[in-house]
Amino acid sequence: MSNSTDAGDDWFASGRQQVAEVPDPPREDGFEWEPEDPVSRDIGRRHAGIVLAVIVAVFLVLAGFVVGRTTKDSSTTVVTVTAVSEVPVTPVVTTPAETTPTTTTTTPAETTPTTNPAAVPADTTLRPGMTGSSSVAALQTALTALGYAPGTADGGYGTATTEAVAAFQTASGLTADGVAGPKTIAAINAALVRG
Repeated sequence: MSNSTDAGDDWFASGRQQVAEVPDPPREDGFEWEPEDPVSRDIGRRHAGIVLAVIVAVFLVLAGFVVGRTTKDSSTTVVTVTAVSEVPVTPVVTTPAETTPTTTTTTPAETTPTTNPAAVPADTTLRPGMTGSSSVAALQTALTALGYAPGTADGGYGTATTEAVAAFQTASGLTADGVAGPKTIAAINAALVRG
């Protein structure tokens, strides 16, 4: 068919063009492609796995938040838990008692003049130096009740009793001579009644 013997052997060669092998063009960044080593490939996979895990975790949190917000109901009941005592508490049930009106009548009590037990007999004059008199003991008790310090109520009209009588007389606007005469005794008894 053809004059050339080589051409007869290659029946596809007549219509076919030869393609020459051309090396890969260099990358624009100046680096040529080199195959990765296995260690770099493992590190890259680990980084990709970590990034994927973080993305999944963020997605799950957001999905939970969205689901929680969309299913939230306005009739949510809040339950408060309180500490329970170990001592059993018995409930107390009270029923209202029937009330009946009561009538109370009071009768006025008879008023009788009461004498103060600490009152000093008004018909005497008591002077410093007196001893053993029940009237002096009553005077000392009355002065103690009024806040003055005549000493022990022993019936002896000594220095402490004289000073207490003079202090009372000064406070009451009387002559402060330390002698418990009718005016002083009347003022002491009146002060006892007032309390």
